[in-house]
Amino acid sequence: MDPVSYIGDYSRYYLSFYKPDIHILATGKLYRYSVFNLLQSLGMGPQFYTGLSLFLNYFIVLTVSLKFAVLFSFNRNKKLLFFFLIALISMPSTAIGNFESMLSFSLSYIALYLICTQRKKAALAFVIIAPLIHPAAILYSVMYIPVFIFKNSFHKYKTIFSLLLVLGITGFLFTPLASVLPFLDHIQRKLMTFLTGPWSEYIERRDFEFILIALIKLIVFAFSIYRIRQVYIKKFKFMYGTAQLNDKKEYAIKMLYSVSLYMFPIIFLAIFSRTLAERYIYFGMFFFFPVVILAAENLKIFMNRFFVYSMIFIIFLLPQNIIVFGVLALKSTTQESLSNNMHELLYKEYDKAPEPGGRL
Repeated sequence: MDPVSYIGDYSRYYLSFYKPDIHILATGKLYRYSVFNLLQSLGMGPQFYTGLSLFLNYFIVLTVSLKFAVLFSFNRNKKLLFFFLIALISMPSTAIGNFESMLSFSLSYIALYLICTQRKKAALAFVIIAPLIHPAAILYSVMYIPVFIFKNSFHKYKTIFSLLLVLGITGFLFTPLASVLPFLDHIQRKLMTFLTGPWSEYIERRDFEFILIALIKLIVFAFSIYRIRQVYIKKFKFMYGTAQLNDKKEYAIKMLYSVSLYMFPIIFLAIFSRTLAERYIYFGMFFFFPVVILAAENLKIFMNRFFVYSMIFIIFLLPQNIIVFGVLALKSTTQESLSNNMHELLYKEYDKAPEPGGRL
């Protein structure tokens, strides 16, 4: 890919490949540090980092989504193929420029599946690893804590946990941390910038596309979670009361419903910042897809099905995605052009670039 003429975070990833290792570790990017060291020892360039990360992103999201479909007993070939296509077009094409945060969210997605299948020790490992890829996953890792601690009683108190989390985030924003732990101070200042700085504002056309995508996903999610409650959760309460569900499918549905409903209010608040909406709703709302496919199977009225699927296709066809497809189709990726672009990036653009002072 051309790292010069198409702006994206991956341009900075390319540049950090040629910086001392300490600059990478200082930002908490252990995954980038490890892969870069491996690539350098093998005499390989930074483009392999992009390729590996994008491959892992798509592989994990598609695999886990299909595993959810099988878990919910939608394992006929035609349905699996349909869900595969829906999952594929639900992946934002602009993930090519933010693939580190996407990959960290993908590990959080694995953790959700493992929790729903009652493998919480394995889930805990992915919850710990996810922030080591990108600090954006710290929020989800923190949100998972009550799920692990309270286990089977978690669903009873999910509303209280959501409220406590909002209060905790508010306290984190206004507590002085510079003298306590520099890394937390870095996260705090970055979060404040995303909430109040120029990166929080909806200004350009592409910004309003992001908020449109966020609103579509939030509306479809709310509609889907309502259907799950009507079809499954009320039935579980009637049949089992407060008893623990033993059936694997029913346990998975109840846990998916509880965790998604618990996380949803926090993710909804991200819509007030352009950057946070892009990151946590457009990219990182990983519980969206399993909730939608579960609800879609119980939409008996044609118009309801049409509403859900058409909204997903609208996301796919928005100009923001089409532009990226065009960039991928038109940009030359030959080794010669890549070498020329890297030379321009490193010796021309980087040397004369000023420190970022606002929107890039």
